Amino acid sequence: MNFSFFRSTLAAGCWAFLSAGIAPAAAQTALTLAQAQDLAAARNFAVRSALLDRDRAQRDIQELTATGLPQINLVSDYTNYIDLPAQVVPADAFGFPSYLTDFFSGVSDQTGVALNAPAPDPDGTSVLQFGNRHTLNVGIEASQLLFSGSYLVGLQAAKRFAESRNFAIQRTEREARRAATDAYILAAMAAENLRIVDDALATVQKSLKEMGLMYEAGFVDLVDVEQLELAAAEWERQAAEARTSELLARRVLGFQCGLPLETPPTVAEDAGALLGSVSGADLLGRAWNPSGLPQVQEQQALADLAALDVKNKQAAGLPVVSAFYVNRANAQRETFDFLKSDRDWFPVQLVGVNMSVPLWTSTGGKQRVEKARIEQERAVAGLEEMKRGLALEHAAARTEFENATAALGQRTSEEALAERLYLRTEESFRAGVRSSFDLTQARNRWVEAQGGVVAAQLAWLNARTRLLDTLN
Repeated sequence: MNFSFFRSTLAAGCWAFLSAGIAPAAAQTALTLAQAQDLAAARNFAVRSALLDRDRAQRDIQELTATGLPQINLVSDYTNYIDLPAQVVPADAFGFPSYLTDFFSGVSDQTGVALNAPAPDPDGTSVLQFGNRHTLNVGIEASQLLFSGSYLVGLQAAKRFAESRNFAIQRTEREARRAATDAYILAAMAAENLRIVDDALATVQKSLKEMGLMYEAGFVDLVDVEQLELAAAEWERQAAEARTSELLARRVLGFQCGLPLETPPTVAEDAGALLGSVSGADLLGRAWNPSGLPQVQEQQALADLAALDVKNKQAAGLPVVSAFYVNRANAQRETFDFLKSDRDWFPVQLVGVNMSVPLWTSTGGKQRVEKARIEQERAVAGLEEMKRGLALEHAAARTEFENATAALGQRTSEEALAERLYLRTEESFRAGVRSSFDLTQARNRWVEAQGGVVAAQLAWLNARTRLLDTLN
């Protein structure tokens, strides 16, 4: 018997787990498809990372909001002048006014008493030093942003980015559920394949026992018995391989659900339950609307952010207005004695408004705006390209599902025909009309047809999952 299609599909999903060993699990958990999907969505690393990204985005909003609220700082500075700064001034900078000089000169002439003052030197200078060696300032400074275009746009962008993180969470959850669904289908089909092989082995072993009794009674030849012995050995090998494949498939499912590989779960829903969970007619009748898909909503948010970035670059040319308040105390000492309470501190208190208006940036601001517009066009083009790609994916998934539906119907009919042929051949063999070789061939064709049905069911379930993934 050849289950090449089913085995190749199973191998593609299980190759990463071959190194984990084939030891049987000590304890197993039976999962429904919905439970497996929920576990995958809750334990998937990408989903947890997306949740952390959303939390970080919320913190970014609060951080940006705080920059527009009052800011209060405690400030202090101490200065030690090792050498006091000097100021050079003209020698007569602090001399008497000219009318006083004339008055005292007249008094000297009348009284004969000399002024005893040096003659004025217009080129003379004096060196003066002001201040104290130790200076300490302590106080509070407060500021409040009154208007900033960039702040307002940035706040909108931060909120829109946080919304995009919600879409990212939905997208990663869908991806995790899709991976869990694929693994669950694979495990269910592996269990179905194992059941078919075990049934075939049991049938051959039963026929071999009956053939042995007929041989002892002299009704058949030894060749017939040996042919069934070879068939039984082949089915034992097939059963061992199917059992290994079924364990590997369950390990894949456990990995997608975040469960330990040592205790792979079992599937609580068989192939029949999975096939009847969603009807094909219902799927094909659903309208396709890409705007509701999380990946489209996420890309739309990125396009909106690009548009807000253009507004932010434009807002950089608007005035930035803020108010401030300063309340300080200043002390100046010749020695470091600021802790003495009997010394004077001099208050400094002021309030004001700052305004900054960019007047000319040599076209630098314009170029920044144009570059932001280019990125906006790129984001919009990416959104349109995504929608076109999703439309193609939906059309391909729909075609694949229709083909898989037709193939499943054909395989089911072939299996029913193969079963009828086997039953008639078995009756003919018991009547002595057909040989054991004919019986073996008929049995192999029937089991092969059953394997074909399993492969068709797997293809149909995968096609249905793919089509569901393209719908809202």
